[in-house]
Amino acid sequence: MTCAQTKTDFSMLNTIQCGDAAFLLKQIPDASVDMVVTSPPYYKQREYNHAKLTVGNEDTVEHYIDSLMDTFVQVARVVKPAGNIVYNLGDKYVDRSLLLVPFRFALAATQRASVRLVNNITWVKTNPTPRQFTRRLVSSTEPFFHFALTDDYYYDRDRFLESKDKVTPRRPGPGTGAHYRWLIGESPMTPAQKRMANQELDDVIADMHRGDISDFRMKIKGIHAEAFGGQSGGRKSQMDNKGFTIIRMNGRRMKRDVIESSVESIPGISHSAVFPVAIIRELVRMLCPPGGVVMDPYMGSGSTAVAAKTEGCHYIGVDIDPAYCDMARERAQQCLI
Repeated sequence: MTCAQTKTDFSMLNTIQCGDAAFLLKQIPDASVDMVVTSPPYYKQREYNHAKLTVGNEDTVEHYIDSLMDTFVQVARVVKPAGNIVYNLGDKYVDRSLLLVPFRFALAATQRASVRLVNNITWVKTNPTPRQFTRRLVSSTEPFFHFALTDDYYYDRDRFLESKDKVTPRRPGPGTGAHYRWLIGESPMTPAQKRMANQELDDVIADMHRGDISDFRMKIKGIHAEAFGGQSGGRKSQMDNKGFTIIRMNGRRMKRDVIESSVESIPGISHSAVFPVAIIRELVRMLCPPGGVVMDPYMGSGSTAVAAKTEGCHYIGVDIDPAYCDMARERAQQCLI
């Protein structure tokens, strides 16, 4: 579906509104946005020169969380049942102790709004600000919390980090599987289970020779740790019933909850906290349907608008600072990545 084919139609589409998000979002109809991705002002972290912001300047971290939730409840209202919400926040040291601000927010969101936390995606900054701390390590990660309203949230996992998907297949040699055969012999499985395990081991090695799979792993009862509860689904059942399970790998890397990216620095952009367009594009590809609507209630310099537009989606932006609104509008219009 292309942008022109989207069924969402209201006055804020493809605009950046200037004002308080907690108020302006009330003008957006229920269940009309496919995805929200945003990075609110961090708690007592930055000086914003163009406006006296409420969010980020609260007296206590508890009041800060309350301010975020004033907007978050509206965010949860405007997102479609199959929609997704992603929030990026940074932490804060007070009296040489981390406040765990992002995690306080994530807990409040799940307690005060009808959302569940699907993932805590860690952004690893490849170029963190150089520091020479002598009593602690340099902070180089931030969380992107992925929330959903229902179990039927839109999800295209294959498009996430797709440029890094391919894995060089491992060439099976004469010794492939030898260690597993020894473990099978040492296991407490019955003789019949051991024969079955060796036969299926032969089969999976043959699959590697044909190039049907790139690699495999074998878990053997009494040798490897077993999964508890329903965590592993069919694999746990196989361990219980057959005494082993074989995990086939199809040549793609596991989609891990980690994104490595440098901190954004864009010539001519004076905003002090620009999060990378590359990260937002990855999240939009995974969590927003083609031609969908992406909203950012703390738009800042416009990175979300640029990412959405680049990925062929509509955008809605809100920011309380008129200077940043102008900056974001110009950047979205020019689509400067």
